[in-house]
Amino acid sequence: MAKSIDISIAHELPPAEVKRRLVEALEDARAKHGDLLRDARETWSSDNQMDFTAQAMGQRITGSVQIEPTHVHVTVMLPMLLALFASNLKPRIEAEGKKLLSRGSSA
Repeated sequence: MAKSIDISIAHELPPAEVKRRLVEALEDARAKHGDLLRDARETWSSDNQMDFTAQAMGQRITGSVQIEPTHVHVTVMLPMLLALFASNLKPRIEAEGKKLLSRGSSA
């Protein structure tokens, strides 16, 4: 059975700064982990909404990031095979998101 990971991360940044940090983090991740992120794609349907797809272990992962004035909401849909890892992935995503969005961080 597929599993959804839903995360809400508080921030005190302007939405444009949140988006800038997300874009930079994605570029950095591609540079460092290009072999793992080869099939990753993201599209911005608005300034505050990013949808993404990726492949891991031959499985398709989809999700979205919604930037709101005080929170960023992340939803990741994991297929059945990868749903087994959801409990490990959620705290990692939360920790990285908090680090990325902390006021003192420049990304």
